[in-house]
Amino acid sequence: MIDSRSDSSIVSENVTKHLELKIDRKKIHRLNGVANKSHSLSTIDSVPITIEDGKNSETILDKFSVVPTKYDNNGKELFLFILSTQWQY
Repeated sequence: MIDSRSDSSIVSENVTKHLELKIDRKKIHRLNGVANKSHSLSTIDSVPITIEDGKNSETILDKFSVVPTKYDNNGKELFLFILSTQWQY
């Protein structure tokens, strides 16, 4: 999901494992949400993101804060991937 109000990109830890992304656990960020405050587990510095419209494509590198994996009421993993719009500027 692209979030036009988010100032940082966020991904859940289970997504990073699935995509085999290298995590830098030394970089932790404070995250402020609408109803709560949290901390990231770690950071991934350079995730390649490709955006295309069928004719044109653009690949950018973005930094992601990694947050803990959440689970639904049945214990099934939820996958979170939020792309901020900082790359537009």
